[in-house]
Amino acid sequence: MASHSHAGHMPSSGKALVISAWLTGVYFVIELAVGLWTGSIAVLSDAFHTLSAVGGVLVAIIAQRIARRPADSARSFGWYRAEIIGALVNGGFLLGMALLVIWMGAMRLGNPIHLATGPMLWVAFGGLVTEVISLGLMWQSSKDDLNARGALWHIIQTFVGSLLIIVTALVIEFTGFLAIDPILGMAFGVVLLWASVGVIKEAAHILMEGTPEGTDLEAVTTDLRGQDGVLDVHHVHAWTLTSGKHAFSAHIRHGEPAEAADLLNRAYRRLTEQHGFHMVTLQLETECLDERHARDLDIVQIAAAKAAVALPFNLRRDAFGDNFCP
Repeated sequence: MASHSHAGHMPSSGKALVISAWLTGVYFVIELAVGLWTGSIAVLSDAFHTLSAVGGVLVAIIAQRIARRPADSARSFGWYRAEIIGALVNGGFLLGMALLVIWMGAMRLGNPIHLATGPMLWVAFGGLVTEVISLGLMWQSSKDDLNARGALWHIIQTFVGSLLIIVTALVIEFTGFLAIDPILGMAFGVVLLWASVGVIKEAAHILMEGTPEGTDLEAVTTDLRGQDGVLDVHHVHAWTLTSGKHAFSAHIRHGEPAEAADLLNRAYRRLTEQHGFHMVTLQLETECLDERHARDLDIVQIAAAKAAVALPFNLRRDAFGDNFCP
């Protein structure tokens, strides 16, 4: 699992993010003006996405600053989720722009107009310059910073949008095929729609305390269960605090109270070093506790109950051994 820098100072990607935000913001103003002047759907659609890229970079900057705030009694997990809320808002904004771009393209497709290709080419080439600079600044830091990597993908998408504008202008200039503008504009709108759904889906998954992507909870549970002295592992939970920071909790039942400290140390190191969890909470038990009130949240017990439901009660312990808690 990737790590995520939240040190007490601005991460190394901070300066790159700020410069990229300024470059992308200035380019958005220019691109929007040219899009309104020429009437190009392709230019306007890319301008809208450039605006979302500015938002994405700003979210990354704000998230880095807010995430440095320490936890307190009102927010025991700190301010990490500010990044996820920002991503959800950004995804919703991107979804709205995608639908607007598709609608504008559909309206224009029925009555395409002649476009001034010169300004389109100039604004596209200008965009490529700013985007190449931003990509160069952020590329290195994004390798170790998941927050910066998300902003980097926004810049990559605006880079593709600039290439589409160049294609649109050249096709119109040399073939006179005016419909290429709304067609490519709508196509890019579909790309924006796909990107927005992805952002919203990921943010909602995190806010719903979903298992982190790439985490095989069954494999982690099996690994813990295979440690010396472990009789049972249940109430297993894994969730994401913010991008790149995953938490894990579980109840571990063991047989020898004298070995509890050693077992806890081995399990903790296994989870943090081998499975990459940022925060680990383990409850050690020597007997089956009455946890019927929370059984609907215990995926291990739910799975065991489904497997044992067809067996007579006197055979269930034989089937599951000491791992079975009635």
